[in-house]
Amino acid sequence: MKNYNFTYKLRAFILLIVMLVTTNDIKSQSSKSFGMLTFNKAVNISGKQRMLGQKIAKAYLYALENPSDTKAKRDLLTSKLIFEKQNNILLQNSDYKITKDRLAKVEELWAAFKKMVDGKPNYDNAKKIIEANTDLLKASNSVVLAVITESKGANNSNDSLLEDEGLGEEDGELKKIINLSGRQRMLAQRLALYYFANNSTLKDKNNEQMLKNVYNELDGAISMLLISEFNNSRIDEKLGVAMSKWDQVKSNKEKLFNHTIKPADMYRLSNELTKAFNDVTTLYEKVKL
Repeated sequence: MKNYNFTYKLRAFILLIVMLVTTNDIKSQSSKSFGMLTFNKAVNISGKQRMLGQKIAKAYLYALENPSDTKAKRDLLTSKLIFEKQNNILLQNSDYKITKDRLAKVEELWAAFKKMVDGKPNYDNAKKIIEANTDLLKASNSVVLAVITESKGANNSNDSLLEDEGLGEEDGELKKIINLSGRQRMLAQRLALYYFANNSTLKDKNNEQMLKNVYNELDGAISMLLISEFNNSRIDEKLGVAMSKWDQVKSNKEKLFNHTIKPADMYRLSNELTKAFNDVTTLYEKVKL
């Protein structure tokens, strides 16, 4: 009987150990992914949402004075569809309350924003879009921060993990650079948005200052990307392409702030700059540690 009890207890103990190890393995595996996505992919996708909101607003303002431009019409339509689809993908793959709450806030703001951008562009809605686009941008950015926090297993609203002193490990630094590179896509669209927001009808001092702020932020971040420890030959090559596009803006800085760049050229260049930084961001996403 004693041997039986000992064997039974031993088996129970071993079973308990196996269960604990298995559970830890599952937790470890789940912490390495954002549902069906890698966390690097999730950071990239959530970052694209920031860009898409700005691209929609930019296309709307451009279409005010260029209503027959088929490219702008297509950009408006496709960007709206992609924005909604990607928000659903993020919702379906997140297991964390803070991320889901922030995505829900984006959906709430998007519902109102979408009503403004639907239909034929008009100046009344354009003014509302200029006022509302930053709220959608901030909400979308908060999702990016939540995804990065989620990657560290922190199911709370504390974004202090994203500050410099909180991201000492290599994986955290990589996500920071994905986020930074991804912001450049958004800033390229935001620059054009406020360029078009400074036309004769919509122009005001706040729009002028926003244009300058975006220009300085975009320009400053390029240097940080150039010195990233994650750069390789392919990333350097794509950064070179992005810098060549940005130099086209910098060399026309006076025209930018005097509002004398042709609208079609500004529209095209902002999309080319976004594409260039998207290529860089995609390469950062695929960096193996």
